[in-house]
Amino acid sequence: MKIYSGGFTAEHLYRNEVKIVSNLQLRGLSKLDIKKQVFDENLFHCRSEAAIKDLFPRVYKRSEKLDDRLREILLSGSRSNTNAILLYAFLKGFRFPHDFVLEVVHYNLKRYKNFISDGNVHTFFEEKGQQYDEVRNWTEKTKNKLKQVTLKILVDAELLVKKEKEFEIKPIPLSKELTEYVERHSQYKDMILLTLND
Repeated sequence: MKIYSGGFTAEHLYRNEVKIVSNLQLRGLSKLDIKKQVFDENLFHCRSEAAIKDLFPRVYKRSEKLDDRLREILLSGSRSNTNAILLYAFLKGFRFPHDFVLEVVHYNLKRYKNFISDGNVHTFFEEKGQQYDEVRNWTEKTKNKLKQVTLKILVDAELLVKKEKEFEIKPIPLSKELTEYVERHSQYKDMILLTLND
């Protein structure tokens, strides 16, 4: 069984789109009704119907990782709470960047290294390639794209800050309310770890 998929080469943080879907979910709309409204009113501001068709399932999958309370915090919370929830929803859907955050970003920070380098990223890909056939079989083009997408999403979520040739690691501050909520609900507890608040 494959542990890692390279199927996130076109992913983004989807800040506005996840908020739009979460808002409609909080209003009690079904997936079908949400889809219809997104298409009819072009809520994602896409240039074509084909683009909405491609985007909708990705965004909906992310919003399904959240319960109503997290959706409420996403919609009304601070920028850092929003970043934390969006990053969590992305990382819960894709194991490779999830493990990158734990094994490279988190690992470095816990060893008082506040930066990650291209070398750290390259080493992670190399090690996974030695351990897993699916990673070894990725083309260089795919690997480069996955590196770009992973780093861009972590920068957009403000977990990393680009500094010349390195990336500075910045834990995402969580509000007391969000921290207490995820600590009380074990299925979300790893948000603390993934946002570097442990």
